[in-house]
Amino acid sequence: MKKDQKQRNYNSNQSVNNGSFTGILKRFNLVISPFSFDIFQYLKIESQKLQIIYANIRV
Repeated sequence: MKKDQKQRNYNSNQSVNNGSFTGILKRFNLVISPFSFDIFQYLKIESQKLQIIYANIRV
């Protein structure tokens, strides 16, 4: 009987810790998602800007 009770308490503590961890992850994703951007899109735009600058200097 005592072993079953200890096991049940451990599982409830584990689920509480798991729930708080997932809550932290959700908050982190909410903070990061508005500021996330596509690095390849950024690099493509930067290379286009550099080509325009290079063309203006050359002329």
